[in-house]
Amino acid sequence: MKVKYTAFLCFLLFLALPVFATHVAVLETTGATGVLSLEEKQYLTDVLRSEAVKTLPAEQNYTIMTRENISMMLPPGKAIEDCEGSCLVETGKNISADYVTQGHVGRFANNLTITVELYETAGNKLMGSFSSKAPNIEALEVEIRQKSNELFSRIIVSSFGKIDLQPVLNKNMGLESDLEIKIDGENSKNGRKYTRGIWETSPGSHEIEFTHHCYEPQKFKINVLTGKTVNINNTMEPLMGTISLTTNYKNAFREVPVSVNATVVGKTPFTGRVPLCGKIEVGEESFKEVVPLVWNEKKQLEITHSLQKAKPTIEEMRVDSLATAEQMAKQMAAEAAAKEALAKEKRSKIAKPISITLMVLGLAGIGAGIYENMVGEDEREKYDDANFNNESDFKKQWDKVESAKTLRNIFYGVGGGLIGAGAIVFFVF
Repeated sequence: MKVKYTAFLCFLLFLALPVFATHVAVLETTGATGVLSLEEKQYLTDVLRSEAVKTLPAEQNYTIMTRENISMMLPPGKAIEDCEGSCLVETGKNISADYVTQGHVGRFANNLTITVELYETAGNKLMGSFSSKAPNIEALEVEIRQKSNELFSRIIVSSFGKIDLQPVLNKNMGLESDLEIKIDGENSKNGRKYTRGIWETSPGSHEIEFTHHCYEPQKFKINVLTGKTVNINNTMEPLMGTISLTTNYKNAFREVPVSVNATVVGKTPFTGRVPLCGKIEVGEESFKEVVPLVWNEKKQLEITHSLQKAKPTIEEMRVDSLATAEQMAKQMAAEAAAKEALAKEKRSKIAKPISITLMVLGLAGIGAGIYENMVGEDEREKYDDANFNNESDFKKQWDKVESAKTLRNIFYGVGGGLIGAGAIVFFVF
């Protein structure tokens, strides 16, 4: 009675095991009559079960069913030692085992032999097997221990599920490298950092976490089934903050459009919610400028942005037009003056030698006039001192005086005119 009560408690504990654990049943070793005793076959079964525990640890969600668990699930009147062949997979299904294995001993010549088979109960599929022979049961135990690990490892290969991690960064803000992915609180597996892609994991419940300094963090749980892939393409929403933005241009307020990620959202003064990692711009067309944001812990900013450039207003365009016209007039006047100076310089190069020549000739004429004046004075003295014998000599001497005066006046006039002409040419040209 006590044995049945203990078995019943074990059965209840088995039912309380996690739903997503992988259950493996090691059925009793069978064999031909007289090859091994019941106790020896049970011992080899225990060896197989202990090797299964080593290869498939409980911390990886594997449950190796006990002899009592299996006995409770067998049909009435059926002993666990009697289960072999077609009963193997059927028993596995009855006791909700995912995998079932059993050894069969025999004799070949002078050696003991054993064949161990592993089945997946869901698909009635033979996962693998091994056969060995040995001269005695101790050597046969060594063979079982050496080859069991490879056989049970086939369960590990086939019992994993997969997670396809493809979080969507809404608005494509920030760097992909800043995205951190955690599975069950860990950001790496076997030294490899979790990134986008497909990752193999054990069946059961897993906690997924996405964090990025530009986006709201996400944490949720998923269930992974053996041989199945869970696709995760959650959209991460941007972290938001509040800004109060105004703009100045040349120390005066200037109303300009405000854009967030290339979309116009209003005009300054602007107050609203914007993504922490969004691109905030003010201005329009070729006058756009980026507003740098340095967020505080409260995610609230008050910004006065000084514009480096701004689209001109109508009044500014009018003033600029007048200033431009004035500048153009000054420039044209300067160019005309420069041309005139250049032309004057060219004329001066030609006129200067001419003016000098004229003044030299003028001075020569003045000199000749002075000479004729001296001649005239001499002739007058001769006229005044002479005693003329006749009127003819008187008239002749007087003509000399008048002739000298006339030449003097001619030379003075011509010389002065040449000097004046030279001066005019020098200063005018």
